Amino acid sequence: MFESRHSPSIGVLLILVVGLAAAWKPVSAQTVLARVVDDASGQPVVGALVHLRGADGIIGRSALTDELGRALFVGVVGEHWRLSAEMIGRATTEVGPFSLTPTETLSPEIRMASSAIMLEGIDVSASERCEIRGGDEGMVVADVWNEARKALAAASITDDRGLYRYETVRYEREIDAYTDAILSEERRRRDVPMRTPFESPPAEELVRGGFVQDDGGEDVYYAPDASALLSDAFLDTHCFRLARERNPQGLIGLEFEPTEDREVPDISGVMWLDPTSAELQWLEYRYTGLARERRSPRVGGRVDFRRLPDGSWIVPEWWIRMPVVGVSQDFEGNRNTQIVRYHQTGGLVMDVKEAGGRGLGRMARTGGIEGVVRDSVGVPLRGVRVGVVGSNQEVYSNAEGRYSITGLPEGRYRVRFVDERLEVMGYVPGPIERDVVPSEMTWLEYVTPSVGDVLFEVCRGEEVGPGSVSLAGIVADRDGQGVPLANVRVGYTEYRLPSGMILRDEQWMEITTTRTGFFKFCGVPSNTRLTVEASLDGVTSEELAFEIPEYEAGRMMVIDLFSGTGAGRVP
Repeated sequence: MFESRHSPSIGVLLILVVGLAAAWKPVSAQTVLARVVDDASGQPVVGALVHLRGADGIIGRSALTDELGRALFVGVVGEHWRLSAEMIGRATTEVGPFSLTPTETLSPEIRMASSAIMLEGIDVSASERCEIRGGDEGMVVADVWNEARKALAAASITDDRGLYRYETVRYEREIDAYTDAILSEERRRRDVPMRTPFESPPAEELVRGGFVQDDGGEDVYYAPDASALLSDAFLDTHCFRLARERNPQGLIGLEFEPTEDREVPDISGVMWLDPTSAELQWLEYRYTGLARERRSPRVGGRVDFRRLPDGSWIVPEWWIRMPVVGVSQDFEGNRNTQIVRYHQTGGLVMDVKEAGGRGLGRMARTGGIEGVVRDSVGVPLRGVRVGVVGSNQEVYSNAEGRYSITGLPEGRYRVRFVDERLEVMGYVPGPIERDVVPSEMTWLEYVTPSVGDVLFEVCRGEEVGPGSVSLAGIVADRDGQGVPLANVRVGYTEYRLPSGMILRDEQWMEITTTRTGFFKFCGVPSNTRLTVEASLDGVTSEELAFEIPEYEAGRMMVIDLFSGTGAGRVP
């Protein structure tokens, strides 16, 4: 059982990502080896759902056709069996009845014809009442459910066969409840191929105990898999109707919700289908029946579905968001409980491989952030560190100032830009928020602050009087590294007052550098000849002399201590 535990009242998620196809074994008796072909061309139909039905019409077994259009059933004995084949975009076809003796092998051919997709012209504006099991046969709700069911059934069969292996990434992240910004994120990649990377409990257990269950003081949150959505237990306790509006991509939604008699935490949600292909795209859901302080439309999750070229269906991505409740006091001292952040856990299937090791291609539809870093006058900057807050992903801008961070799941991220030349001076700008969407790169251009902006920040909260400017910088060794605990001395002998009067009085100001070699003087006279030098353990830099005009905010400089030379330069 694959579990993730968070702090009390947060939860655990267990969910299934489905597997693929089955191996053929030599058989000689009690066997049905059906072959499904296209009615017009006679070519094999790959990925069709073939059901073996008894005399009562109940499905006994199901299988997906392989690359030769074959579906195998072993140990079939009895009378009045029928085979039915169905597939998204094709008309359902049935053959039979037939009977088998203990030594007989049957090889029927099922010819499937293409069928026009009926979902494209569906009117979703009319209100439909919620119907158990999708409504009566022939109803439009039942038609939409039937197409969704085909994908879910294929996904469930794919998982049961278990002949594919998955490389996965699982992540845990904390999300701010007010800004949606990702506060922190941890990722764990499992490079060892897994038969089934995620599991969920049986549907009967979820329906009986609820989709949120207490486990020794911790809330355990569960998400539905394909088998759960297809189960009698789920269908008997949930009703379906068409979503009244299509989503922005024009998809048709099949809504579901628990019946009124449900007394345990449950889920309601929407299955989104492509009206052109009738293929299921994803399921989004939210939790119902939660305690008041944990209720939010953002408490829920999403499960994506994807059809592979061989007709198998998998879940390439999933996530679930759980509430983190905090206690606060108002001005009258009353205690209030509310959601302060969300804990989101999710999984990505990065690659799917066949039993022989052949990869079927990357599955996860992740996005990224890219852009360019420039200085305050528009020149591209190299060597600026760009990273996502709460993650270990960091890159450096290249010679053209370009950077790129890829492999990010969908979400809102906080991106931090750190110029080490400014960082040593105590200036680290706040992060910038950007949204990442699947399969797209979000553009973010960053302009480093001007000297005036940096000096304003480093001297924030300190008084700079009239006629004064700021002076800041670092004392560096031969390798350009900051020298801590060095003594920096600034002197002047002439001081021009705002009135224009010149005072002649030698004055000195001294300060000790920080552990990064940083120093600052928030208030040296402008339009005045200044001299600056640094010293440490008997070693003194060359004395620098210069003036800072009154129209400038100040000056940033680097003092080279051990070479005997200094430079008044902006890093």
